[in-house]
Amino acid sequence: MQPSDILSALVQIISDSHQAEGSTTGTTEVTDEEALFLSELPADQFDEHLEQLRERRRCDKIFGLLGTLNALTAVPGAVDKPREQVGEEEEYLDDVITSLEQEGTDALERFEANGQVADIKTAIEKLGQAFDLAPDGHANKPAILNNLGTSHMTRFERLGRIADINKAIELKHQAVDLTPDGHPNQPGYLNNLGNSHTRRFEHLGQMADIDKAIELKRQAVDLTPDGHPNKPGYLNNLGYSHTRRFEHLGEMADIDRAIESQCQAVDLTPDGHPNKPRYLDNLGSSHMRRFERLGEMADIDRAIESQRQAVDLTPDGHPGKPGCLNNLGISHQTRFERLGEMADIDRAVKLKHQAVDLTPEGHPDKPGRLNNLGISHQTRFGRLGEMVDIDRAIESLRKAVDLTPNGHPDKPGRLNNLRRSHMKRFERLGEMADISRAIESQCQAVDLTPDGHPNKPVILNNLGNSHRTRFERLGEMADINRAVESQRQAVDLTPDGHPDKPGRLNNLGSSHMRRFERLGEMADIDRAIEFQCKAVDLTPDGHPDKPVILNNLGSAHMTQFERLGLMVDIDKAIELKRQAVDLTPDGHPNKPGYLNNLGNSHVRRFERLGEMADIDRAIESQRKAVDLTPDGHPDKLAILTNLGSSHNIRFERLGEMADIDRAIESQRQAVNLTLDGHPDKPVILNNLGISHRTRFECLGEMADIDRAIESQCQAVNFTPDGHPSKPGILNNLGSSHRTRFECLDEMGDIDRANELGRQAVDLTPEGHPDKPGYLNNLGNSHNMRFERLGEMADIDKAIESQCQAVNLTPNSHPKKPVFLDNLGNSHTRRFERLGEMADIDKAIELKRQAVDLTPDGHPGKPGILNNLGISHQMRFKRLGEMADIDRAVELKRQAVDLTPDGHPDKPGRLNNLGSSHMKRFERLGEMADIDKTITNFEQCATSVTGPPIVRFRAARACISALRLKQCIFNFHTQSLQHQHTLINLIPELVWLGAPINQRFQTIQDVVGSSIHEAVSTAVRAQELELAVEWMEQGRSIVWSQLRRLRSPLVDLQGAHPILAHEFQDVQQRIEMSFLSRGVDNKTEPSADSLEQQAQAHRRNIQKRESLLAEIRSKQGFESFLRPEKFSALSKACHGHITVLLTVAGEHCDALIISPSSTISHMSFANVSQDVIGDMHAQWDTSRNARLTNRGDERDLSCSSNHWLPTPLDSSLKAHFSGRGEGPAIADMDPMTLMLSDLWEKIVHPLVKRIETFLYDSMDDRMARIIWCPSGPLSFLPLHAAGIYNPDDSQYRICLSDFAVSSYTPSLMALQFTPRQLRFPSILMVTQPDTPDQNPLPGTLREAEKIMKQAASNHLQSFICHLSRSQATVSAVTEKLQHHGWIHLACHGIQNFLDPMESSFALHGGSLTLATLMRRSLEHAQFAFLSACQTATGDKSLPDEAMHLTSGMLAAGYPSVVGTMWSIEDTVAPEVAEAFYAILFEEGRKSDWTVKPEPAYALHFALKKLREESTGDRDLMRWVPFVHYGI
Repeated sequence: MQPSDILSALVQIISDSHQAEGSTTGTTEVTDEEALFLSELPADQFDEHLEQLRERRRCDKIFGLLGTLNALTAVPGAVDKPREQVGEEEEYLDDVITSLEQEGTDALERFEANGQVADIKTAIEKLGQAFDLAPDGHANKPAILNNLGTSHMTRFERLGRIADINKAIELKHQAVDLTPDGHPNQPGYLNNLGNSHTRRFEHLGQMADIDKAIELKRQAVDLTPDGHPNKPGYLNNLGYSHTRRFEHLGEMADIDRAIESQCQAVDLTPDGHPNKPRYLDNLGSSHMRRFERLGEMADIDRAIESQRQAVDLTPDGHPGKPGCLNNLGISHQTRFERLGEMADIDRAVKLKHQAVDLTPEGHPDKPGRLNNLGISHQTRFGRLGEMVDIDRAIESLRKAVDLTPNGHPDKPGRLNNLRRSHMKRFERLGEMADISRAIESQCQAVDLTPDGHPNKPVILNNLGNSHRTRFERLGEMADINRAVESQRQAVDLTPDGHPDKPGRLNNLGSSHMRRFERLGEMADIDRAIEFQCKAVDLTPDGHPDKPVILNNLGSAHMTQFERLGLMVDIDKAIELKRQAVDLTPDGHPNKPGYLNNLGNSHVRRFERLGEMADIDRAIESQRKAVDLTPDGHPDKLAILTNLGSSHNIRFERLGEMADIDRAIESQRQAVNLTLDGHPDKPVILNNLGISHRTRFECLGEMADIDRAIESQCQAVNFTPDGHPSKPGILNNLGSSHRTRFECLDEMGDIDRANELGRQAVDLTPEGHPDKPGYLNNLGNSHNMRFERLGEMADIDKAIESQCQAVNLTPNSHPKKPVFLDNLGNSHTRRFERLGEMADIDKAIELKRQAVDLTPDGHPGKPGILNNLGISHQMRFKRLGEMADIDRAVELKRQAVDLTPDGHPDKPGRLNNLGSSHMKRFERLGEMADIDKTITNFEQCATSVTGPPIVRFRAARACISALRLKQCIFNFHTQSLQHQHTLINLIPELVWLGAPINQRFQTIQDVVGSSIHEAVSTAVRAQELELAVEWMEQGRSIVWSQLRRLRSPLVDLQGAHPILAHEFQDVQQRIEMSFLSRGVDNKTEPSADSLEQQAQAHRRNIQKRESLLAEIRSKQGFESFLRPEKFSALSKACHGHITVLLTVAGEHCDALIISPSSTISHMSFANVSQDVIGDMHAQWDTSRNARLTNRGDERDLSCSSNHWLPTPLDSSLKAHFSGRGEGPAIADMDPMTLMLSDLWEKIVHPLVKRIETFLYDSMDDRMARIIWCPSGPLSFLPLHAAGIYNPDDSQYRICLSDFAVSSYTPSLMALQFTPRQLRFPSILMVTQPDTPDQNPLPGTLREAEKIMKQAASNHLQSFICHLSRSQATVSAVTEKLQHHGWIHLACHGIQNFLDPMESSFALHGGSLTLATLMRRSLEHAQFAFLSACQTATGDKSLPDEAMHLTSGMLAAGYPSVVGTMWSIEDTVAPEVAEAFYAILFEEGRKSDWTVKPEPAYALHFALKKLREESTGDRDLMRWVPFVHYGI
């Protein structure tokens, strides 16, 4: 065999072996012994030993061929060629080795330039062949080993295979070992081996590697003489390794040595040298690391300066340019993070973009540069909040991760950075997909990072942060437990002295604090403070992270303060947060957050101590925070909402409206800036709701409390179950429902408040710091429900809940006084119910403790003093001890003095103080007390803030005090101004936006007889026109509200058409809401839909009030829809004599409006409220004895109010056949006597007074009196007053002999525009046998008689008669629009709880007033209601005229005939026949050119009925029929 053949065989073997490298499918010949050995190996060791066997076989072949080659070349004559030819073969081998080495080196350079994996594979293959061919002792063998090691190292950098870096170190160690001391290449090989150890350290984190790297590189430097061209490179690399060790251990000596070595490298490298940029770049990186540790600006400035030079010295197109750009960008970003100057972060993004763009696809550095670019976009997003940045960050980081193979040492870090960007986007948008992806990425990073790796603590720390954030969103305990566990591992794996140890301690402390906030276990808050204190102590002054650690430690102290209430904690919190602010330069992105947190701590101290300086500093800090935070920044939301909360709190102290308006403005901005799904949206909505509730408590505008509930409902719905914030949000929503209940008195609100409060308590674990507050509020709700329903279970539950709240709260806690005070209030309520002295004594004891625990200047102190005073007054009332009433006055005076003017609670406290002075005056009779009583009540009544009901009651009490003072001291004083205040408050009390039943309840409970007293006062003062105006404002309030919704807008449309259109639109919407009850629904509306309807209605009311204010600001419209003056009211009387009757106390008065609109007054002697009450009772007795009933006998009541009189005993029913059911009793004497009494005491004196007006009308026709009675007078038959002697008609005299009577519920109810109709068009409805109702057979005879009269007057074609099944609700409502007259002969059903649901029973349903009013009844002229009790009002609301007749007036019929009580089924046809006979005849006489007047027709029809009957004994046949309207 020739040497050339041997060389060819060697090359082929080596080539084949490299091609098969990594393959497990090749065949290998093995001996029997080897096969047995392999078969006994574990499966996981088989491949490794098989590969070793293959390598041994290959080496045996190579060494055999080499031995043959050596033998051939060493033995003379062994071959045919001469020895010279053998030398040529050696040269040939050298040439082959050199060629292979060159090919490998060239491939390595190509890979470094282009990043193609095929090139690095070729490099390793060729260099491996060269190494295998080079015999021991070959001069280039160390170099080949070194280069082959470098190629493996390079492939490791690309693919991250640990086998490559291990192989690289093995090869380079051989290179070093084969190189003799003193050899010029020895330093280079040592340096390269050190680089490989450095890289393996970066991958595996084993300290032995970095220590070995520094040792090797230090040898390389020491062995290289000064002036040697490679010395700078070795110094640079030594510095790099010191930097890496510094990053792991944090020892300053390492970073100082790094900078020292790299400075020398730069200084030793001449300008223009190709390596100078790299050395400058690395020196800049080391300065940056030292800056991160010490925070000295000189370091970061030098870093940027060095790296800028590196960029400038690197020509375009140079493969190192992208790396220099990338590193310079990193330093600019680092400086931005310290100084916050936008130029730095913008420069960082630009530089890194350039670095990425200049790096070819497939290049091993491309993923790292994409990663760094993503970090810069992420950082800029943190400052500006622009979504494009965070989206680009995630895009870049996702590419970086995807381009990085599994096993690559940088993969975990890139996954960690991707996690951070997903977290940032989650914090902005709140999409759970982002937080899930963040945790998924972080878990992968943890799994890919081997134990002991220096980055493992970093990744564990960040994984903990992500779990903590998800906990804050979802509230799952598993997340916060994992956060604590991960961050505990991170801290444990971080050596003392490491620069990141403080940050990891800080984060671990934050997670313990979050867990404390959820579970309330003191061990967690103790650990939080412990860890964060360590973090502060380990962080040197000037370090850029010092402010954030100080801030977090301050937060932990504040949280502990909220649990324990120790002042040392809140003072420490403010001190630490102030330091954080002061250490942070303006423009730094974290400055707004620190300012915001400092403000929050000042707020907490203010809530404890009440010092105004604290709340002012809080607002100042948070305002700065808002101003420093750019629009779009994700943190702006929280800062705005906190600023709003601080303004809210200052408002509660000072009562300045500017504060509460700013609070709502700030929080509304925060809500608008927050996307749905954002994790902070519930908290922001909740805080906005609190501010709206606070403003409502001041101004009483329903829109505010509705918005509060709406916002907090959204907050609840957006908060997932299990979230730690859920109980607090439920609690606040419950408080808002409780507040609305106080205003609207709807049981749904207080029941909802109790339900929500119970949920909040049940969801809060024992020991949680907020549990006492939730228990306290639940107790308040039970207390309030007790006040409404009086159920003892509620007050007992209130005391039980509030006792728990007190017992769970330490005395030092700032909320303890509030809890004590509320518990005392509940004991007071129970005392009022049961009268047990133990309760009132306990109440005083608890409230005294509350006062003692509340520091002077605290905003809650006045309220607690006021409540303690109330309890003392209550005990005085029971025991009569002067010490109690004196103490009550003293405490309430303090409460008033400590409450600033304009505060919403000041009126209530003034009212309470006035009450105590009044009680003391009643006991002692001292003038000073009555004077102070009047002063306090005056100040309360005339206040512009505070609940209207409090001011109304104060005005009424002031009037009573003035009257008392006048009575005792014979001192006359004008009380008209206080009565005026009282009257003006009625629209606020009986608010149009309140539910109708609540308005009626307010009229009954609050307004009551106050109107009559005010009118009487005006009469006594001879202010007669004012008396008429006040009487009009205080009666038929609800009907008047509806009437105003229908007011014509002709003048407004002419002057301001757009405004008129807006106002008309909202009026119509309110009217439809007013009339919306009774609409048939196939499905029961949900609670949510009812809530939405109610809120929409109240919003329309607020819109109407706003438009009213705008209209009244226009010239000529200053009095638009204001209460009418007398001049307008008198015109509504249409020239008829109108008599307004009122009774109050000892005075009964008539206000007489003449046909010429003059007004006069007469007072009825010896007629008092008691006298009228007796007459009413006598009338009821006599009338009930003769009740006949054409109507519905069913008891439809749903409360203590009843709709219909209770049916009489069935044993009496058989004696009388009437429309409906009831007895007939022959004896009329009581009724006769009552009518005689009414004549003699009221009607006859009045007739004598107006005698002139009556006789003036006799030449034309009988005079007409329109009665407008009030109070109990409303139920007396004034039209029937007279002396009815059954035995001698000579002595009979009655009002109907002198005048025709009509009634009206109010003067403005008479205000109708005359409607012309050529002929009457009549809709007649009869229901003789309505299903489920008593039969009314007389209705058919009634219809026959009406048709007979119509035929006599040729009008039968103008009558549409619907009866039985024809008379459905739909049929009647459709016909109504085409007929001006309607006659209803059917059952009438009064609904006193909701007059809009009063109805007429038709076939298959009821025709309600609401349905009538929804129709356009523009032709309506007259209605005859031939049913029972259609003009009978509710005794509890005498001035509201709550009956069907008034309802028909309100629906648009100007003239209505109704019945004051039950009528006989046999009488109704006779009355109807006589009535229509007269009406039709009057119309026919004028050929219907003059409209006949129903009042006269009814008058003469009843007169005819009396004359044709058995005499006046049968009064019940005609007295019930009355006329209402014009």
